[in-house]
Amino acid sequence: MIILRETTDWEWPNHDYLLHKEKMVAYRKVGGGDWEKYKKPLWFSRSRRKFVELQEDIPTKFITPRSADVEASRDHYSLEYFL
Repeated sequence: MIILRETTDWEWPNHDYLLHKEKMVAYRKVGGGDWEKYKKPLWFSRSRRKFVELQEDIPTKFITPRSADVEASRDHYSLEYFL
């Protein structure tokens, strides 16, 4: 497992990601805090993004992410996480 910190220069916040074989197992919001673990590892793309590998211990305590709230309109779907 590796821990990556996103350093991409864009309009969205950059977070830390815990990866196992290129799948995201958990993430930590920018600024630190608790790691949020997913029920199943998620596909993770590094394309067009910049990362540095962090040299810290692999976390052993996690919190479960809250459910996503999905809003749908006639021809647009948006997914917002309330974390």
